[in-house]
Order: sequence, then C-alpha cells, then structure tokens
Amino acid sequence: MKRYTDKPDNSVSPPDSLQQTTTPENDAQEAPTGEPIEQEEDVVEQQVTPSDEHEEYVPEQADEQPRQATPPTRIRLFTALSFWGVVLLGALLRFVGLGNRPLHHDESLHGYFSMILLHNNIQNWSACFNAPPNTCYRYDPLLHGPFQFHAIALVYQLSQWLGVPDHGINTTTVRIAAALAGTAIVGLPYFLRDRLTTLGAWLACLLLAISPSMLYYSRFAREDIYMACFTLLLVVALARYLRTRKAGWLVTAALAFALSYATKESTFFTIGIFGSFFGALVFWELGKRHRSPIAAPTTDISQGDDREPPTAIPFWKRTAAPWVLLGYLVVFGIVALLGLRWLKNLSVYISASKANTQTANIFVDHLKTVTEQVIPWLGILLAIVVFYLLFREYYGKKPEGERRGLARLVDPKRQPLLDTLATMPWTHWFFALILGWIVFLVLFTALFTYIPQGIGDGIWQGIYYWITQQQVARGSQPWYYYFMLIPLYEQIGLVFGCIGVVRCLKHPTRFRLFLLYWFFANVAVYTWAGEKMPWLIIHMTMPMLILAAIGLEPFIRRLAATVRAWLPRFNGQTNTEAAIIAVRPRPWPVASSAIKVLLTLLLLALTLQNMIQVNYVHPADATHEMLIYVQTTPNVNTVMNKINALDQQLYGGKHKLPIGITSDAAWPYAWYLRDYTSTCYNYPTNCSISANKIQVIVTGGDDVPGYETQYGQQYNFHAYEMRSQWDQGYMPPPCVHSSTNACTDPQPYIGVGPLLWLSYGNNPPKGAIFNPALATQHIWQWWWQRRPFGGVDQGYQMVLFIRKGISAQP
Repeated sequence: MKRYTDKPDNSVSPPDSLQQTTTPENDAQEAPTGEPIEQEEDVVEQQVTPSDEHEEYVPEQADEQPRQATPPTRIRLFTALSFWGVVLLGALLRFVGLGNRPLHHDESLHGYFSMILLHNNIQNWSACFNAPPNTCYRYDPLLHGPFQFHAIALVYQLSQWLGVPDHGINTTTVRIAAALAGTAIVGLPYFLRDRLTTLGAWLACLLLAISPSMLYYSRFAREDIYMACFTLLLVVALARYLRTRKAGWLVTAALAFALSYATKESTFFTIGIFGSFFGALVFWELGKRHRSPIAAPTTDISQGDDREPPTAIPFWKRTAAPWVLLGYLVVFGIVALLGLRWLKNLSVYISASKANTQTANIFVDHLKTVTEQVIPWLGILLAIVVFYLLFREYYGKKPEGERRGLARLVDPKRQPLLDTLATMPWTHWFFALILGWIVFLVLFTALFTYIPQGIGDGIWQGIYYWITQQQVARGSQPWYYYFMLIPLYEQIGLVFGCIGVVRCLKHPTRFRLFLLYWFFANVAVYTWAGEKMPWLIIHMTMPMLILAAIGLEPFIRRLAATVRAWLPRFNGQTNTEAAIIAVRPRPWPVASSAIKVLLTLLLLALTLQNMIQVNYVHPADATHEMLIYVQTTPNVNTVMNKINALDQQLYGGKHKLPIGITSDAAWPYAWYLRDYTSTCYNYPTNCSISANKIQVIVTGGDDVPGYETQYGQQYNFHAYEMRSQWDQGYMPPPCVHSSTNACTDPQPYIGVGPLLWLSYGNNPPKGAIFNPALATQHIWQWWWQRRPFGGVDQGYQMVLFIRKGISAQP
C-alpha cells in the first residue's frame, strides 16, 4: 500500500487521512535503519492524479520498530545479483583492453604530471616545500583540477608496490582511475531505487554501462568522467539525505562536491544548476503557506474565520506557490542573463589587450593574497561558533518535541525542504564542512607542500582561467554540435529519454522535475559555453540516460505482464485455458507490442554497435568516429618500437639513446620517453647534447618537407601520421557579408553546413538542398559500415629521423 504525501524528503510517516492509491513511483520502502525494504510484488503503473495539496508521493513508511535480521528473500537475492551483474558488466567493458589505445595528447599530459607528483610530492615529499618552480606538481587550471593527478599518482604507487611492469607507470595504469570512476557511475543508481523504482534503477545502471559515450570516456584519462561520477554521487547523497536525514549522506554530498570542485571548473555550472533548482523549491514552499492572490476567500460564519470553499478549485488558485515560483523564475532568469552577459564582456575585456590582461592578473593576485590572509580568521570564527553551539547544547534546556528558531515558522508537512534545512543538526553541516575543507586543502596544496598559495589558487585561479578561456573557444564547434553528436551514438538513450521526459511531465515528482531541469540546463549551458569538445557530452548523456530508464520502465513492465499472461506457468492456468486465451483475437495489442519490441531491439542494436565500434574497433581512429574528434594514432607505438629497438641495439636497453624532440612533437612523447635520460626537448634550442650526438629526431606539424630538407642529408627518415581527426565538413559555410551581418565573428573552420554535409559530404553540387533520403542513407551506412560522411582529412604529421649508419631506412 502506498500513499500520497507532501513530505517526500524525510522519514516522517504521512497522515492516515491522505488518499490511498497504487503508484509506480516506488517499489522500495524506507526502514527505520534507512535501508530499503523491497516489496515482494511488482507495482503496476496506473494513472494517478495527486491531490492539489500533495504534489509528490512516496511509499508508506515502515513501523518504527527495530528491524530483526532475517534470511534474504528470493526477491532480495535476485535484486542484489541483478545489480551486481550489471556493475560487473560495466567493469568488464571498461577494463578489458584498457591500455591498448595510444595516449591522447591530453592523457599524456595528465599521465606525465601525475608521475611528477608521484616522484616528488609523494616519494620526496619534504623536498617540495621549497622546491624551484616546475620541479614539483602545482595546481594549474590549464590542466584542470588536482584530483585526477593525485588519483593517477596513487594508482602508480599501488602498482609499484604490486610489481606492475614499467615501475607501475604505463598506458593501463594511467586510465585505471577513470575506469573505476566510470564503473562507480554504473552502480550509483542503485541508491535511487526509492525514487526510480528497483526496475528503473536497474535500467539506469544498464544504460549507463553500455552507453557508447559514457564507456569511451570511462576508458579515457580526462577529468570529465571523474566530475560526472562526483556529480551523480552528489545527486544520490542529497536525495538520500533529504529522505533519511542521516548525517552520513550529507557528509558524502560534501565529499562529492569537494572532489568535483577539485576536478574541473565546470563545477560552477553544477552550482548554478543545482542551486537554482533548490532555490525554486524553497520559493515554492514559501508560497504554499499563503493563499493565491486571485482566489477570493469564503467566510464560514459558524467557524468565525476564513475557510477553503467547499467546491474543489485548481491548486494554482488556492495557493500562492505558483505565483511565488513564477516571480522567482523571472528574477532569476534576468539575473542569470545579466550575469552571463557580464561574464562574456569581462572575458572580452581581459582578452582585448596585453594591458587589460596584466591589469586582470594583478587584480586576481590581490584577491588571492587577501584570501590567504582572511582564511585563518575564518577558521577562528568557525571555532568560536562551534564552541558556542557546544556550550548551548550542553547547558541549554530544550523541552522534548519543541520546535525552536526558524523551525517554528515551517510546516513540516507542507514545506519538507525548508523543514530539513531548519531542523538540520549543526553537527551535520559542521562535519560536512570540515570534510570538504580537508579535501580542498589536501588536493589544492599538493599534499600540504604549497601553503598558502595553493589556497588562493584553488579559490580564484580556476574561475579566472575559465572566464579567460571563453574567448578562446577551444574546438570552435558550432552551436548544433551536440545535437549531431548525441543522435549519432546514443539511440536508445535519446528515444527513451524523450519518452522519459513526457512521462516525468505527465507524472511529476520533485525528483523527476529535478532530472528534467538538470538535463535541459546542462544542454543549454554546454551549448552556450564557448568551449565545445566531445568529452563534454557525458554531462548531458548521464541525466538523459536516467530519464531514459524512466521512459523504458513501464514498457518493460507491460512486456513482462504480456509474457506472463501468455505463459500458463506464471498465472496458474491450465493448458486448455491458455489455449483458449491464445486463440482469442487480439490483433492490434499484439501487433503494437511486436512493433515496440522490434523498435526497442533496433535501438539497442544500434547503441551496442556504436559502443563496440568506438571502443574496440576504432578506438584510435578519429577519421571514423566523431566522438573521438582528435586522437593519437597507433603510429606512435610504431615509432616507440623503433626507438626501443635502437636503444637495445646501441645501449643494451638502458634508455640512454640520445633523442631530439622538436616543440611540435613534445606531447605525447614527453610521456612515452619518460625513461630516456638523454632526450632533448624543443630540439635543437637549448639542448645540452651536441647536435652530432643526437641519434634520433622526432618532428611534428605541417612543415614535413622543411624538416626533411633540414635533416635529410644526415638522417634516414619516414613520415607518419601522429594524430587523426574527424572530418569537419559540418561546420557553418563561409559568412556572406550583408547589411545585417558584418561577419565579425572569426571562423577558424568552415564547411558546407550540417544538412548538406549529411546529404552530399564535403562537395555538394551547386545549388544543392538538403536531401532527407540521402542523409538517412549516409547515416545508416555510417552506423553499420563506418563509412565517413565527408572526406578523410590528413591528420597531424610527424617524421622519424634516424642517423645514417646505425640503422637501415626506418
């Protein structure tokens, strides 16, 4: 039995006077211990209409009695095995062949500086307190937050202790932390069973496990998968805290937020999105205490005061909540637009000239200095506040059950969120704050080796760097970039995500409305942001897949019900009774179910095909995968094999081969040549090794003929492709000057536009228009044959030079 209640976020049982009804929202109940009590039977979805007073419904709470240990039921064992099975599937997909793909340019940076952190900040910790610049790891927003470097360095250290080859540092160990974070994402929806239902949570786990984009960037050593993990953990922890009021969940939320902040500057987006939604809930609950301004009260003389009219009227006419919420949204929208415009203007101003940049740098340095001076005083103030609270708690007398302070102004039934905030024990937020601050200090000060500068950098340098980068707009992708990328890869998630959106609007709960807001806000924010890269897709894909689970769940339930109806052993029918039902004419429901099943299987097949292709068939072939964008090719492994063979031949494999690396080939070779002690970077500038001792030179860039002319007389050489890139014919066509368009925006990349590109490739006929049939054919061919839409661009080149006389032509 389940009942409506307007107190969805804590463990207070709903009043008995509320209407009883069966709902699809929850098939798990909250026990006094906070653990879910699984129901023994599936809950059948029905059309439900919550009363106006109670817009969210939750299951009836268990009796407040100690829960005794009992043997696990068949349902619980099946539930546990099913969730562990999908988590194991996600782990296998993420760890199998993890180190086969060469390191991406960014991965090599992250792996290299994690190695610096291991060797210096960890293994030679005391030497980093007064170390010269560029000796020990320091937080640099260019490489994003410090968490991933500490995480990868920890994996390196554990791998060394376990005796992993290459001193624990290789392409596999670089990515282990990312794969673990991706696996954690797969399992986190388990803790949302009371919000999604057990089946819905399991479907969310499954979709996250097989998602092509979530899987690919779980096998990729970039910070986005960590941030996605911590963001989902934050959602889970807050949802559990609002339901259970247990301090452990709030502390977990603080930990997730601190780790996300220490991972990437995009956490400021999370603050804005989550904060604005919770602000909307607060204003909604404030408005629920007041009557709607357009509803005239009726006077009940017998009672001597105003009462609700006996006839039912819409909720929005009985309470001021919708009007207060509307006012909040208007004000917040105006402030947000003005704030975004101000940030854009500030970014333009800073980037306009060197003088402006210098002024901004001085201002930020001053902010950091002031912050470093103020932080100790804030710590003293916090200690005084805590001492006062302890004193008041020890000596003060509070009658049992009395609501004090702001709690007296809050209705716990009508205003559950405000009630949670007003009645939260101070120990909850205190320990959450302390844990978050400890995480901040440990990571941004690089294990306390960079105090106090690391504190100022951690608070101000990240946001400053992010603001300046908005004008850089790395990637230079058009506004419709993600609207092409997501449909190409996430078929089952996209289709059922749209169905989930409709279902959430049709049967709204606070959590469902939050999912909608989270998804659409992420799409809007990342489409607006200047930097658009394929790895950012996971911040939109993750909430979309949870919505897809909500959309897919009722279909799976109805399909299961249909199967049970047709199988006598599930419903106790005799073979004769089953035969009578089987021949009963039901053509349309059967045909409809068959079509839905076939469509679902097709979407699943497409998603699995894309998952296999991008992760296992073409993981280092960006010419065939838009999700990759730019990727180091296996030719880097070929070059390294030749270098290792020469070192073995000339120096017995002691990594003493003299090598010159030009500036345009520094990455990823700085990581791949990490053990070679006679390597000269930025060759031939500032090289301590004389030019005639350099046995091998690796160059990169577009000037391959120039390098061949310069070094070709003394060296044998061979050109390779260092990086491959997805064709960008979908870029907007060249701007045409007109009276309304001055074409002032730069166009670093131009194409023919997305529709013509999908129809004809990079060279559409003159006067061509979008051809839906051709576009559909080309998309279908790419899905199943990986046929590129446009041409195959020549990638970033490199040349390997080997001194004549020591080896044959490479």
